[in-house]
Amino acid sequence: MKKNIILSYLFICSVLATQAQEDSFLLNNFNLSYPGMDQVKEVIVEDKNKAKKALLDYFKQKDNLYLKLSSNDADRIRQEFPKEVERSIATAEEVREKYFLFRYPWDMEKTNIPYQFENEIDWQANPFGDPEWTFMLNRGRYWQDLGKAYLLTGKEKYAKTFVQQVSDWIDSNPLSKETKATSWRRIDTGIRAENWIKSFEYFKGSKSITPGFFWKFMNSLVQHAEYLNEGFSKFSQTSNWGVLEFQGLYHIALFMPEFSKADKWKEDAVQNLLVTARNQILRDGTQWEQSPMYHNEVFHSFMNVVLLSQRTNTSLPKTIVKKTKDMAYANLEWQKPNYHQPLLGDSDDTDLRDLLTTAGIIFMDPVIKSRAFSIADYENEFLFDIESKKAYKELNKQVPEFLSIFQESSGDLYSRSSWQEDAFYSSFHLKRLGGGHSHDNLLHFSLFAFGRDYLVDPGRFTYVNNKWREYFKDSRSHNTLAVDGKPNSVYGTSWGNKFDAKQEGVLAITEKEFDYAEAINTAYQRLDDPVDVKRRMLYLKPDVWLLIDSFKGKETHTYSQFFNFPNKRISLNGNSVSTTYPDNNLMIQPINPVDISLEEAWISPEYNLKEESLKAEFSIEKTGFNSFITLLYFPENTKVKFEKVPVYDVMNTLRPDEEVEAVKLRFNSKEYILVVAHKKAPVLTTFFYVEGQAIMGEVALIEIKNNEKEIYILK
Repeated sequence: MKKNIILSYLFICSVLATQAQEDSFLLNNFNLSYPGMDQVKEVIVEDKNKAKKALLDYFKQKDNLYLKLSSNDADRIRQEFPKEVERSIATAEEVREKYFLFRYPWDMEKTNIPYQFENEIDWQANPFGDPEWTFMLNRGRYWQDLGKAYLLTGKEKYAKTFVQQVSDWIDSNPLSKETKATSWRRIDTGIRAENWIKSFEYFKGSKSITPGFFWKFMNSLVQHAEYLNEGFSKFSQTSNWGVLEFQGLYHIALFMPEFSKADKWKEDAVQNLLVTARNQILRDGTQWEQSPMYHNEVFHSFMNVVLLSQRTNTSLPKTIVKKTKDMAYANLEWQKPNYHQPLLGDSDDTDLRDLLTTAGIIFMDPVIKSRAFSIADYENEFLFDIESKKAYKELNKQVPEFLSIFQESSGDLYSRSSWQEDAFYSSFHLKRLGGGHSHDNLLHFSLFAFGRDYLVDPGRFTYVNNKWREYFKDSRSHNTLAVDGKPNSVYGTSWGNKFDAKQEGVLAITEKEFDYAEAINTAYQRLDDPVDVKRRMLYLKPDVWLLIDSFKGKETHTYSQFFNFPNKRISLNGNSVSTTYPDNNLMIQPINPVDISLEEAWISPEYNLKEESLKAEFSIEKTGFNSFITLLYFPENTKVKFEKVPVYDVMNTLRPDEEVEAVKLRFNSKEYILVVAHKKAPVLTTFFYVEGQAIMGEVALIEIKNNEKEIYILK
């Protein structure tokens, strides 16, 4: 008994000694000459407790980094955003009850099954076998809704919960080798720094924010900063991790510039962020990992940095500012008519307008505003002051000058008929970049029209290394091509493959009347009988597409096309496939002979959610060469007549399909003939003849209107 008492006494003494050391460290490392620190300087020698209180009083009077509203705005917010306010308060109540469901639009790993702790929160918990749940718990985004609830209701219970839970987190999560893999992962540490500071600004006027808590909070932020700044790995230099880590350090440096190391933290954060911007953001404004979801996590972080630099008159390298704006424009380029991002790679079906509204206000850019909200949305309402929101509201929108765009660095062609919500939109993925967040989706084609998805990327569902991770990354779950039922790439783990498909011969052309693109997939060169695979795509605006897919082998193979749909509203109609909506149905019509089958499939519009759908496979067993020519159109909207037409050489000899093919389309008082040579000509200049018209080149498009011909040599 005495031994236990002695041990307890020694433990308490140790804790008190550690606390005393931390107090001295913090007090001795504040720049007391910093403007506004006079009160702290006056009492620091006299009484450390008075100094702590003086420092808290000083921070309460400081301008916020983020929060630009006060309780005086509560009535207006409740009136203008009743649903959002209700959701924030409901979330805050759940957090008070230690009930967690991660459902924010930009949560990197959403959940659909709630989990409630019966006793204290176990910050290392993993209730569903997915470590991402643990990471989400330790990021603390939900504390911002506690803050909103406090600001909107004035109820102290929300501030008390914040203090209790943050204190418990600090006490329960010592930095160690073990916690560096869970609650102290570097990426989550950077995210947490942002969330803590944003949350604190809601509560800093509360009586629950005592000098003791504030001191604990500041000590932990210093530990966060020192940990983040202890290294900058090669992985972080080239991964979204590095951006999220050092934007967190930048937050801390600007939150407590009075601290002696703050200038060093800020300098290092900016230099490291500059490295990540140069390494990761390509010339076309895309983040190289080929996932809009992670592009936008990086974009969000860089916007934080640009915004805070504006608010604190802190200089930034021009590269960071330019790359941030470039990322906004990349979002404009790939944004679907319903304002959502595409599901390329590890992405969710998320509305982009909130992020673009933030960017529109930061840059006061009328083009960005055209694809964002017209006024500040709920989250941005808290983020910006009245003057900024008024200026943005009065800013005139300017529709982008382009329609279709080829993101040359990342290799994606985005085609659209207009900037209206009823626009026709397609995407064609021509390059394989990325790392763990990219999928096996080379030559994938997506289609959106009439406000809905028709052909989709399946999403991601999970990061757990299991059959579902493999399924959603697999090329056969994308609208791509296959030989002998084999995937383009060979799956290895959640974050890498044993073999990766690669592209060659990428070409993209955008014109007023049409878009054209092509690329080669070299994946099936790995077979004992190597097969060349090539996809060509022609978009005849506004609503007709042709896919020309060719396979060149010597032996007998099964060649396949895959088309993945967002649901089961699909019908097999003999030699074609169509959707079965009440109206505006897509027809997928093969022009060359194929076998068609429908099979069960899955899509995942967000992490941890999968839904049943259907997939069509067009296939044929063939020896040597084969081509698929596939027409995609909306017969209720546009009547298309189609036929194969013969191609002759200069000797008037009919050329075989394996050498050259041509297809004629008639619609909207126009006629088009596409000529595609599959075999390279043996001489420098070769002419083909189609309906008496001489054609030179590998790919040509003849447009006929009012008996006038326009010939485009595409390649």
